[in-house]
Amino acid sequence: MGALAKQAITVKRAGETLGVSAKWIRKQIAEGLITPTRQGKKQGGRFLLSDSEVEILRLRAAERRGSVAGPASDAATLARVSRLEADRANLLAQVAWARAIVQEQQKALDAERDRSEKLATDLAAQHERVEALKALSVLDRVLGRHKSV
Repeated sequence: MGALAKQAITVKRAGETLGVSAKWIRKQIAEGLITPTRQGKKQGGRFLLSDSEVEILRLRAAERRGSVAGPASDAATLARVSRLEADRANLLAQVAWARAIVQEQQKALDAERDRSEKLATDLAAQHERVEALKALSVLDRVLGRHKSV
């Protein structure tokens, strides 16, 4: 344990080195990102981080700040961009589908409007005919004038 203690650094020292808080490092440990060795008992003990664990934390901290550079970040960025492009294509397809539905509904609405206007015109003509028939006297009906109305 003595040799490991000389090579490893504490959470506090790693936080100072990386420019992050010790609380954030403990959170990463709790999430299982790294599994450092523990020196001492649970309450009085402390974590000792190896160089590889510090490097992992450095990459995570840089990623959190948005300044990761390297092949891993490039691949992650490309994956995110391709996912965004796929989402964009999907949304455009949904918009096109919705527009087609709206056009169909608009055609149906226009046809229904034309039909209702025609029915309103027919109803007005029928109403005029009924009023004209009501205005005829009995003599006009006997003479057959109701047929011309």
